[in-house]
Formats: sequence, structure tokens, C-alpha cells
Amino acid sequence: MLNPPPPSDLLDELAAFRNFVANVLADDRRDWNYRPSPDEWSLTEIACHLRDVEHEVHQSRLRALLAEDGAFMPGVDADEWAIPRNYRAQAGRKALADFLAARETTIKLLSDLPEEFWSRRGQHTFFGPTSLQEIVFLAVQHDRVHARQIDELNDGTSAGIG
Repeated sequence: MLNPPPPSDLLDELAAFRNFVANVLADDRRDWNYRPSPDEWSLTEIACHLRDVEHEVHQSRLRALLAEDGAFMPGVDADEWAIPRNYRAQAGRKALADFLAARETTIKLLSDLPEEFWSRRGQHTFFGPTSLQEIVFLAVQHDRVHARQIDELNDGTSAGIG
């Protein structure tokens, strides 16, 4: 992976996305079921995806690396979870609130780490050898994709994260 930002910047971005999502949750003008096209997700589907990825992908990888230097981290195609988990029928506001709680846990998990933990290495199915810092950078990049996606829904009725 190419040059992830320093840990403090990564933590700031994780928090910025948390704040962005909190503003979305507070915005009563949002249509949680609107889909721009049949191939695109609604805010409800995005919220469910964010919740599940935070728990089952990001936190799982982070905990594995924190527990064991050289930990194996399986690759996951979380986009495929939407249909079998029936994201469209779930409560979007609840899913987004659950994501916020999970993101807070993630930030707390990373906030007080000794500097040497950020370079701890593991083995990822798709990316090969990688570090904790790179794994967190992947989470930040995932956030950026979904921030743009959320901003484009409902004519951009909430402010973006930058």
C-alpha cells in the first residue's frame, strides 16, 4: 500500500466520518429508502453495510493485529451481504446508530496505542503483508467512498466531510 497518513491523521478521519454520519442521522429531511437507480443503495442499505463492515471487517482485523503480530486477515466482499442480509428491509436509522456506537469503539481501541503497534504486520488475503496503519487507512478510504455516496443521495441534503 502506498504511504498511509500518520496515525493521528487517520484517527482524525475516522472521527470526521463518525461526525458526518451523526449529522446524517440527525437530518430529518433524509429519505432512507430512496435509491438513485436500481443498482445503487439507499441510505438504509449504506447504513447496514457500514454497521456490518465496522463490526465484522474493520474491528475484526484490528483486534487480530493487536492480539498477534503476523495475524492472518481474511479478505471479505461485504458488498455481497446486502441481499442475503436483506438490508432494504432493515431499520436504517437503527443501523446507522449502531454504526456510530461501533465506530466509537474502534476509535477508542486505536486512540491510546503505543506508536510501535501502528507498524505491526499481518497477512491479508488480497493485499498480502500489511500493517495496522495500512489497515486503518483502508477503513478511511472505505469511509470516503461511502461519504461521497451518502452526499449524492437526496440531492446532497447534508454537508459532506470535506
